[in-house]
Amino acid sequence: MSISLSPPKKVVSEKQIDAIINKGGKTTVESKEVAADPNSTKSIKLIMTVDEMETIKELRDKRPAKSRSRKISISVHDWVIEAVQEKIERERRKYSVQ
Repeated sequence: MSISLSPPKKVVSEKQIDAIINKGGKTTVESKEVAADPNSTKSIKLIMTVDEMETIKELRDKRPAKSRSRKISISVHDWVIEAVQEKIERERRKYSVQ
């Protein structure tokens, strides 16, 4: 295998650069404004302190279990979802939002 020189670099003027920048373009995927389905889901990343997580677990464990089951009555995920839903309902009533 032989070693060869790299191809010569093209000199591009500022005018050519400005022309490309100002040309504009389109996104690769056309955005469609579709009414969001109220039953669709959206995932978010939730970052909490260890202390907040321990408090949630403690509160969750204090909740009485359904029937005589020894199983944990509610998961941390469900507890957070329930708390968010309660907050949304309080804010809706406070600000009279449908």
